[in-house]
Amino acid sequence: MVKRSSWCVAAVAAVVVAGGCGKRGAPLAPIIRIPATIDAIQAQRAGSDVFITLTVPAKNIDSSIPVDIGRVEVLGYTGRTPPPRAQWYALGDLVATIPVVPPPIDTAAGATPAPPPDPGVTPKGATPGMIITVLDTLTREKLVQGRVDEAPPVRRARAPLTPVVTAPQPDVLRRFYIAIAFSSRGRPGPPGTATEFPLVEVPAPPAFVRTPYTESLVFVEWPPSGGLLGYLFDQSLAPEDVPLDASLEPILTPPVPVPGAAAPAAAALTIPAGPVHYNLYREVAPDPLALPDETGPTPWNMPRSAPLNAYPLDAMTFTDPVEFDRERCYVVRAFRGVAPNVLEGSASEPACVTPTDIFPPAPPARLVAVADEGGISLIWEPNGEPDLAGYLVLRGDASDATLQPLTPTPIVEPRFRDAHTTAGKKYMYAVVAVDSHLPVPNVSAESARVEETAR
Repeated sequence: MVKRSSWCVAAVAAVVVAGGCGKRGAPLAPIIRIPATIDAIQAQRAGSDVFITLTVPAKNIDSSIPVDIGRVEVLGYTGRTPPPRAQWYALGDLVATIPVVPPPIDTAAGATPAPPPDPGVTPKGATPGMIITVLDTLTREKLVQGRVDEAPPVRRARAPLTPVVTAPQPDVLRRFYIAIAFSSRGRPGPPGTATEFPLVEVPAPPAFVRTPYTESLVFVEWPPSGGLLGYLFDQSLAPEDVPLDASLEPILTPPVPVPGAAAPAAAALTIPAGPVHYNLYREVAPDPLALPDETGPTPWNMPRSAPLNAYPLDAMTFTDPVEFDRERCYVVRAFRGVAPNVLEGSASEPACVTPTDIFPPAPPARLVAVADEGGISLIWEPNGEPDLAGYLVLRGDASDATLQPLTPTPIVEPRFRDAHTTAGKKYMYAVVAVDSHLPVPNVSAESARVEETAR
């Protein structure tokens, strides 16, 4: 009995010791994934359109991957200074909401990759790491001062010993944009860097655009921005030298700041200046032989069209290679400044043209006729037009004013032998070139006529 009691006591002690070794500790905080900030953002204004380009975060705020992101929201605000980061949703306006689909599965880990999207199907959203562009239209409400943060109540206190110096507000209204990424559960990431541009008057568009064309080129022409007066005012005079006069020394010497005085004015916002330049844009009708694109536009993929000109245009004319039977529309925008600080105005009225091939080939040159036994041989220099279909040989008597076609259909080679002749009779020959335009081809003028007597 004693041995059994001692064994029970030992077992109970072991259970107590084991329970002490498995004591529960403090609970660990759950891991919360939040997308990183969006700092790569840029806004470019073109008249009343603003193109905001940004990069969707590919990592979480702690640099971990894959990123947990469900959407990106772009906010805008008009004012002299941007709102505090915590007040963007209270003071700004929502410009766009871009859905973000999950990142692709890592195939290196042995997982099965997701199937590629079907062609012709509109994607459901942007992907992490993608560069996206959204469009914001500057309405009348967005060109005025937005809501401002209400000042907290002022508490009475003792007057400070030194005067309080406040920085002056900028004189020009500006438009600010910021983007915030949200996790799949709706948790917002920290606000990133804001981009901005001044809301000043943009150059006026040209009043009209003309598009005459030839068989090889379209000539796009337009008047100056603002008309003749705008052109004259745009031609700035050369700066004059400042006269060296002792009386101007207080003006030329910057003042020395006085302690306790008001702070100097803030640095003025850099507004694009200088002469007006031009950008030319072209929109071509879809190729009728190409497969239709059924994806359609998406709100996160609206990039700006690139101008035709590689460099800013000073002259008010531009040449574009012609393409017949396909409509194309041209618009011109005036701008000031140098990239990236450029102020571009609204587009002119589009000038649409569908070039038609009404240009015949050149007349064949250097036609020569040589008579031999049983016929007359003709030879001439070949034409160089790319749409040339062939030649028609014309024949008549020496006294005929109008020659008749000797070949019912165009011939390809620049030579022909007339074997249907009568010996001793004089014949008159000429050749015309024919192009491949449909439904009616263009026919050139006659070549120089030649006479030859058959043998």
